Amino acid sequence: MSLLESLRSSSTRNPLIKEVKDFYRHLLSKGARILFSWVPSHVGITGNELADKSAKSATEFLTRPIVYADVRSAVNQWCHCQWQEKWNMETNNKLHVIKPVLSYWVTKLNRRCDVVLTRLRIGHTRLTHKYLLFAESPPTCSHCGDILTVKHILTDCVAVDRHRLRYFCSSSFDLSFLLGQIPHFNLFMYLKNIGVFHDI
Repeated sequence: MSLLESLRSSSTRNPLIKEVKDFYRHLLSKGARILFSWVPSHVGITGNELADKSAKSATEFLTRPIVYADVRSAVNQWCHCQWQEKWNMETNNKLHVIKPVLSYWVTKLNRRCDVVLTRLRIGHTRLTHKYLLFAESPPTCSHCGDILTVKHILTDCVAVDRHRLRYFCSSSFDLSFLLGQIPHFNLFMYLKNIGVFHDI
């Protein structure tokens, strides 16, 4: 389908597409009638599978230089697959729970919210990790005495369960529910309500 769209486009810079278009116009000028048709899949259709096999075998003797954009796309895809494979093994990484599949983050319009969200996602905030700068002991929760972590603030501390119920309609969920690709729309209101937003 993308090939047909490229042939239809008037702004393509791909030299191979331009050559096909020129040849197409040449054939039309000779009175040929040509119909381009998109086939959903070659699998399971004998004629199409043979055509696909023939097309692939022809590339073995292709001397035409490869278009840079095509190479770049293939290399980017390969690199992304390699990166994803390595990331799949990082199950102990705090961020892996939140983002198991690599992709671009959705950014917020508000810079401050972006900063807070990023700190929560990586699990390092001023509130939970400032002690490292001053060689102090890790902070503890003023409500229950547990070590203060992002997970504790967002999902574990029973003292703020009622706030979770109010803003998230549940008091039992994992971090990906709040901090995933699209963060929960009440996340910042919750943080402000329990008084930690400006300490993140």
